[in-house]
Amino acid sequence: MKHFLFGLTIRLVLILYGEFHDKTFVVPFTDVDYKVFTDAARNVLMGASPYSRHTYRYSPLVAYVLTPNIFVHQAFGKILFSVLDLLMAHLIHRLMLKRNVSSQKAHLSALFWLYNPISVVISTRGNADTLSSLLVTATLLCLYAGKPAWAGIVHGLCIHMRLYPVVFSLPLYLSLSSGSRFSLVTASDRGKSNICDKSGSSSEGPLTKDGPSASNESSGLFVEFKRIFIPNKSQIKLVLGCSSALLLLTAAFYWLYGYHFLFESMIFHLVRKDIRHNFSVYFYLQYLSAGAVVSIWQRILMFVPQLFLLLALSVRYGRMVDLPFCLLAQTIVIVMYNPVITSQYFVWFLSLLPACIPMLDLTLKQAAFHSVVWIVAQLAWLLPAYWLEFRGEDTFVYIWLQGIAFFCANMTLLARLIEAYKPVQEVAKKPKVKSK
Repeated sequence: MKHFLFGLTIRLVLILYGEFHDKTFVVPFTDVDYKVFTDAARNVLMGASPYSRHTYRYSPLVAYVLTPNIFVHQAFGKILFSVLDLLMAHLIHRLMLKRNVSSQKAHLSALFWLYNPISVVISTRGNADTLSSLLVTATLLCLYAGKPAWAGIVHGLCIHMRLYPVVFSLPLYLSLSSGSRFSLVTASDRGKSNICDKSGSSSEGPLTKDGPSASNESSGLFVEFKRIFIPNKSQIKLVLGCSSALLLLTAAFYWLYGYHFLFESMIFHLVRKDIRHNFSVYFYLQYLSAGAVVSIWQRILMFVPQLFLLLALSVRYGRMVDLPFCLLAQTIVIVMYNPVITSQYFVWFLSLLPACIPMLDLTLKQAAFHSVVWIVAQLAWLLPAYWLEFRGEDTFVYIWLQGIAFFCANMTLLARLIEAYKPVQEVAKKPKVKSK
């Protein structure tokens, strides 16, 4: 409890400092989107659409939740996001315990998020990405608690709030598969169950000199295919929960705000361009081709590498035991291959890192080294970006080159994480699903 109180104190102090900073310095502490949220909330209270506020490109739920910014205090949203940040640490602790990680490691994982300077700054600046990260963690917690229907509902809400979690749908689905490739049953356990059934007799059928008969082998392949590709009860609950929540929210807000809602909250993020400056390796390409028609081949070449990696990671780590790491690796890919990258996107994968730390075979020295490289690569990008934004200097090429260096640093980090990942043998079977 003392850590939560101390974490809350740190965040409240930063919020107070932000009020002072915004009135004193040219570069504001408060996230520019927070002002957009507040204006959209004001529109809602006036009976207007939140999308009447230019550049509001989020779910209407964000504007609804932040209406107290108008009639209570303008810092209400920052305090709310900070409280959600504390709740995030609590969910991380519960998630680790559900995964049969020791209480000490679960505690340390929660503290990693609680005192993470990036998460602290993101929430106190008034950025809403804390909410989407919280929902992703809640989805995992529901799955490990054996509640696939609730996991689907939370996942659908998460996709509604932010589009990027939609790529988690495949590994979430595969993790509930009863196929041996994706189940938690170990190879030795499967071998034992294949040798003898409950009566003690062989379950493999008649043996030949080279092993099981061809008929039993083909039958086994059919059963394996059926287990993986034909949805079981848990997978159906997950899909129905997700699709129901997502369709219901989309239909309700489309009825209220029409196509304007659909474009600003969803379609815009699929076609978004930022020709000013951002971390993406595609930034300079977009800058040079601004106003030009983008060919279909260019879009394919930009999308295919990301799609291939996401599918490969889903198949490789699409098991319940590997699920948090799968989502972490996929999020790094999503962020680094995105045509537009801003600093707030980093919280997407940093929020999944605490759940994977106990499974990473890294020394403290190695972890510190990779962290320093990642931070230095980011700071190296920020220098030419500052000269462009606040000094008006033509540093576009330097920003692009630093973006490439930052991309390489992140991909190297991902490769190192994959190499260091050692999943613990959490349970021999998947968690029991509560049936009504």
